Amino acid sequence: MPKVTAAHLEARRQQVLNAAFECFSTTGFHQTTMQDICKKAQLSPGAVYRYFSSKVAIIEAMVEQSREQSTALIEEAKGQGSTLQVLTNLADAFFGLLDQPVAQATIRLHMELWAEALHNTQVMDLLRTDFKSIHRTIADIVRRGQDRGDINPALGPDAVARVLMSFFDGLLIQKAMDPEVDVWKYV
Repeated sequence: MPKVTAAHLEARRQQVLNAAFECFSTTGFHQTTMQDICKKAQLSPGAVYRYFSSKVAIIEAMVEQSREQSTALIEEAKGQGSTLQVLTNLADAFFGLLDQPVAQATIRLHMELWAEALHNTQVMDLLRTDFKSIHRTIADIVRRGQDRGDINPALGPDAVARVLMSFFDGLLIQKAMDPEVDVWKYV
């Protein structure tokens, strides 16, 4: 019997995640069944369950994948010039995501996850970990900016990080309600 490559397994896993993304962002987390995900992925239930034991396991993988992408964007931006340039690069990277064709589906998925977190401690724990990671990284950028003299030293780095995160999260909510909001005027 031929051996399945790691690349093939990862491609199948990603196929399930992509299908779940479409289902969750279109019909919601609770309205989506594992059968819906199987159908969208064009895989048998056995194939889907090989990679994920439940919808929550799929959400865990989606949040982890999002965290990895966010971390990569932040790490790339951190190494580029002055504090102002780093913050500009972060704004370009993150807010630029909201101008992509898949943005509305991504925004809907964020809303679903936030709502689910209010009632599901597993999802809340995942999102808290994600938020803390982003918060810690942005606060570190602010501290380095203060050390360089680029940012007022009287400001609390943790508070500045929360405000900056709120700008993005606030825009997500506005874009969910009104897809016509101009991202770059907001930025």
